[in-house]
Amino acid sequence: MTSKIEVIMAAYNNVRDMRLVFEGYLRQENKDFTICVTDDGSGPEVKALVDVYASLGLSIRYLWQEDEGYRRALALNRAIESSTAQYIVMTDNDCIPSRYFIEDYHQLLAENTMLFGRRVDLYEPASNLIRNHTISLDAMESPTWLLIQAMKKGLKRPEMGIRFPSFIFNLLNRKKRGAIGANLAVPRVALLAVNGFDADYEGYGMEETDLVWRLEQAGVIAKTVLSRCALFHLYHKEKAQSCKAMEMFKHKRECGRIECINGINRLSSNTSPLSKQGISGV
Repeated sequence: MTSKIEVIMAAYNNVRDMRLVFEGYLRQENKDFTICVTDDGSGPEVKALVDVYASLGLSIRYLWQEDEGYRRALALNRAIESSTAQYIVMTDNDCIPSRYFIEDYHQLLAENTMLFGRRVDLYEPASNLIRNHTISLDAMESPTWLLIQAMKKGLKRPEMGIRFPSFIFNLLNRKKRGAIGANLAVPRVALLAVNGFDADYEGYGMEETDLVWRLEQAGVIAKTVLSRCALFHLYHKEKAQSCKAMEMFKHKRECGRIECINGINRLSSNTSPLSKQGISGV
């Protein structure tokens, strides 16, 4: 299935939260999208879950690579290279989309523009209310619930999950802000022009920062989206940024290269085992 939008979801185990994420995509108002789960070496449970939700109607394809450490950049490049969509939305398998997530992106995506979506960060107690089905995904999006949980210190940035009227939306998005991980939308042609992610980044952190910097240097316009395209990020212990990755980014930025060397065009010569399976929902 060819679609204007493909959601590329980096995955590594964590089927408990991924099930909730898929439930979020099942309830989208706009069904015109596909999903690519690009798996950085999980066991068979992730593929089994993908099969279940494909049978329930989601259009999903699944990529897998050997577990040789944290290689998110390589996994994402494989998904971008093999996609047929016009626009790529990159996220993670612990981020539940709002009901209007896809519809908002359909309305806002534009050529030569990358969009920085936002997310509501749920702390552990609020996350467990959702994981235990104490509250529904519909209730999770209620402005009242979001504000009450924020007052209880159950989450931060509740305003990112509230769909304000258009005039407030326009005011909120006048100012340019930086990217927040797990919610980035980019035209696929722009990603190919900079050769995708730099797979030199192995170990947690900086691969997305590096990509955004190179896209901006290539002339892609960056826009922030508040009050639309919202994700709800389920709690997990924070990972520490790799010092090596931060030093690498500093060096690469000083060199000023826009098209990375170890990117999408290296895939044909990469010898790491890769499993592909296309799955179409109803």
